[in-house]
Amino acid sequence: MSDIPPTCPIRLSDAARDAAEAALRAVTETELGEAVPDTCVRPYLEHGAKHLRNHLPCEVLEALADWRHAATPWLNLTNLPEPDRRVPTPQDGFTDEEALQVPNLVQFGLLHLLGMTPVAYVWENAGRLIRNVAPHPDAARTRTSWGHARHLGWHTDDSVLDHRAGAAASMAIPHFLSFYGIRNSEGVPTELLPLDTVVAALPAQVAVELRRPQFAVGAPESYTGGTGSGEPPQRTDVPVLWTLPDGNDALRYAPGRVTGQTAWARAALRSFEECVAGLAGVPVTVEAGGFHIFDNRRVLHRRVSFAPAPPGRARWLRRCYAMRRAAAR
Repeated sequence: MSDIPPTCPIRLSDAARDAAEAALRAVTETELGEAVPDTCVRPYLEHGAKHLRNHLPCEVLEALADWRHAATPWLNLTNLPEPDRRVPTPQDGFTDEEALQVPNLVQFGLLHLLGMTPVAYVWENAGRLIRNVAPHPDAARTRTSWGHARHLGWHTDDSVLDHRAGAAASMAIPHFLSFYGIRNSEGVPTELLPLDTVVAALPAQVAVELRRPQFAVGAPESYTGGTGSGEPPQRTDVPVLWTLPDGNDALRYAPGRVTGQTAWARAALRSFEECVAGLAGVPVTVEAGGFHIFDNRRVLHRRVSFAPAPPGRARWLRRCYAMRRAAAR
């Protein structure tokens, strides 16, 4: 077992980073061609995992294996390979994926090592695997990953989707959120709040009511009708709190998107919101060359409002949803 605490940042040495970076850049020249993750993700998963496995120190690989088989709510790595040239922060939400082959090999390679499969949804982000978490001028005041002028409160992502074990990946709440940092000169953190902390603070009867299928959930602000997919989903008669197959508690929640369908449900939801409003989170700042992953069903997250750096240099994280592969459950 690794001696690295799984909730503490794992920092690569400069030598390990440089060796991995050289190997990954060679892959971009000999194996990838013009392939991008949305049309051909397998080479990114397999080549990324192969070369990271060959060049990451043994203690880091052991920490990844430990986390894969007994995941704590989150995991952080720092000082990973970065792009080989400066790419401006996108201002319209999208960018040239061919210019980011090294970061994509890192992010998808780590997901593969952790037993994860990347997933995207037709209603969001034009169905693409990577969401560029970066300020968008037309979305500044939205409560989305493209906003920045308003506080983004405690929530879990894609709460409107199916929470049940065995749900198709294309319709299920994402198990994990992974982030790779391109830049974050503003030093904006993501705050994390473990669900175990919330449940311990909730009155017992409130938790009982949250487990009853008496809530309705609406789609997040970032959802639109996908091509050929119809309207974004809505869901009724579902619980807010439930138990995962591994015995851990799980949660779906987004401010203003979850409503109670009964008087008991509405009262429980108010008590829940009052409870989480009084709890402090753990700030995690994803810097350039950082990788961060957390369990979307076991951790709430939020982000404060911030003033972005000038165009082209603003905070830019790369988010990819992920599901556990069946063999890795």
